Amino acid sequence: MRKKKWKEDLDGLVPLEYIHFKNVPMRNSNQGPVIDLDPGVLDKLAATAILVEKIPLRGKEVHFLRKVIGLSMEKFAGKLGLSSSTIFHWEKAELDRLARVNELAVKSLVAEELGIEISGKFSALLGDKIHEIFLTAA
Repeated sequence: MRKKKWKEDLDGLVPLEYIHFKNVPMRNSNQGPVIDLDPGVLDKLAATAILVEKIPLRGKEVHFLRKVIGLSMEKFAGKLGLSSSTIFHWEKAELDRLARVNELAVKSLVAEELGIEISGKFSALLGDKIHEIFLTAA
């Protein structure tokens, strides 16, 4: 029987420095402690927080969100009615914020793919700054 334990703080689980997890279930293994949870659960939790917390979308958020919903650049672009080169340029410019209309389109698509209800109001979807987010994994 494996012994479970909890770790209070765990950073670096997603490639966004402002996302922090608390109470991540851990278990001991031959290689030391490992996360005892499907990593996809943590990714979806972080993606949901990005949408709900109204985090502005830069290239690095687009890349992360696209990966969470499991779409290639081509399929992601197709769903947005854009070219894959547009998505490539967004993601390559990791720290550049998307134009507001593109940000809204990406947020709407990701919310739909994740089955999350978000406001349809323009002003309710856009945030103005990135801030620290602390998520409870369990």
